Amino acid sequence: MATNGGVGEAGKNITPQCMLPGGCLGKTRAVKCWKWDVDQLIMNKVLGNIEYGVLILNRPITQNPGFIKRLWNKASVRMTVDGGTKQWDKFLSNFSDETKTTIQDPDLITGDFDSITDEILEKYKQKGCKIIHTPDQNYTDFTKALLELNIHSNMVGVQLTHVIAIAQTSGRLDQILGNIQTLFLVRDKFLVGPNTNVFLMSDDCISWLLHPGDHVIYIPEESRQHKRAWCSLVPVGETCQRVTSTGLKWNLDNQPLRFGGIVSTSNTFDGSQKVTVKCSHTLLWSMRVPSISSK
Repeated sequence: MATNGGVGEAGKNITPQCMLPGGCLGKTRAVKCWKWDVDQLIMNKVLGNIEYGVLILNRPITQNPGFIKRLWNKASVRMTVDGGTKQWDKFLSNFSDETKTTIQDPDLITGDFDSITDEILEKYKQKGCKIIHTPDQNYTDFTKALLELNIHSNMVGVQLTHVIAIAQTSGRLDQILGNIQTLFLVRDKFLVGPNTNVFLMSDDCISWLLHPGDHVIYIPEESRQHKRAWCSLVPVGETCQRVTSTGLKWNLDNQPLRFGGIVSTSNTFDGSQKVTVKCSHTLLWSMRVPSISSK
């Protein structure tokens, strides 16, 4: 789904850096380049050689049931996080008993367990799911879950290319901001491996961080052609001093993004197959992907 100098589209290796002119005394300077292809994930393409994990957080699962079932079953590691186990159990209740037998059980259930009943926890314990209590209140259950996911992946010898957290961007604002904080902790606290990217999936959209450097985002046709298509570039925690983009309806040309100034919400696409973003500081990218919605 993405690359930061490791595995790229369909598992292909790419050059981790682009050498651009500039810098002191006319020397070249190294700028990180990332390529992002959400079509691999959303359309279930070429997933056979990509190792990824799925986390269910404590919010209703609103995506298309068939999509979630495929995404879950093809994952290398499956986790439910605290009350997310209750949400997963509720999601399964929509399927017939026969279909339920085709859906994999969680590999791990983690959390401080303040949002899950003993009954649900015991139910999945009896199924053979690994239960890990993470009582530390200095971090959210999402953050602690990623740490446990990384430990588990190393133990079983799985190198995850990406992790998809099924979450929500509606409801409690503090929890939404807490999820974004976890995306930053992935980078700053090394919660997962250096070549593992973490994404938030909510309703019909997907979000992730664009770190300083150059980004090429391949836009699925369904996203760029939809009459209510949208995307956004949001600076979180600090001003992004310089942003240049192509492929958007309202592009930026070496402009700053900051709260109190310009924040590129409710943007959309110009019809191009890709969007490019050059940013000096980290941005939160979000985009609508209609096919994952149940509506």
